[in-house]
Amino acid sequence: MKMRAIGAVVIALALMAVGAAGAQAKLVKVTGTSTVAPSEAATQVLSNAGVAVSPVGTATSGESGFSFPIVAGFGDTKTYNGLLAHSGGLKFSKGAKSVVLRRFVAVRVGKLSVLLAQIPGARGGCGHIERAARRFAKKPDRARYTTKWVRLRYPQAAKHVIKAVKRYCTQGKVIVLANLTNLGKSVEGSTATLTADLKLSSQAARLVNRVAGKKVVRRGAPLGTATSTVTPG
Repeated sequence: MKMRAIGAVVIALALMAVGAAGAQAKLVKVTGTSTVAPSEAATQVLSNAGVAVSPVGTATSGESGFSFPIVAGFGDTKTYNGLLAHSGGLKFSKGAKSVVLRRFVAVRVGKLSVLLAQIPGARGGCGHIERAARRFAKKPDRARYTTKWVRLRYPQAAKHVIKAVKRYCTQGKVIVLANLTNLGKSVEGSTATLTADLKLSSQAARLVNRVAGKKVVRRGAPLGTATSTVTPG
């Protein structure tokens, strides 16, 4: 994913989050669960490389895949743009080598959809994302989408957003885990089901290859399919 795209995600996240307090926003808070069903290709590649994948924290595994509770989320009921923050995570391991990815955050902003992940204890925080956001905000047509603009327009909501982002960024390095494609949605009563295919990012591919001890995956590899079932809450 290009750095400019990451910057767009950060700016849009801030605007959507603080916009929930504005009268013009059509956002609702949601709760639920997301399940990732690994693709056959990903399962075979990791198995052949001797890399095991296991749930950590509140995540669970079953016949349908790995499930993660949605601990915070909001979305636009018309466009389905929004954010889903999850607890739990996954551990990739081979022998003495391992890496944990946790606190997945799914973001959909127009045509841009990604899955962020945190590497607990790793140095870096959101540094590379923050730098991309600053460069993105310098564009004349995006000048108003700055932290200062957000703070002035939504001072109370902005405080909560800034605190949440700081906590997320200071507890580990944040990376783009996957790009979300083939987005789908269906609604039955008050429950919405959101689906997407996950394509591995270059950052995540490097981490898996490091654990495997050799190059076994690359950017764009099919990671699996994600299904999120959400209800207003």
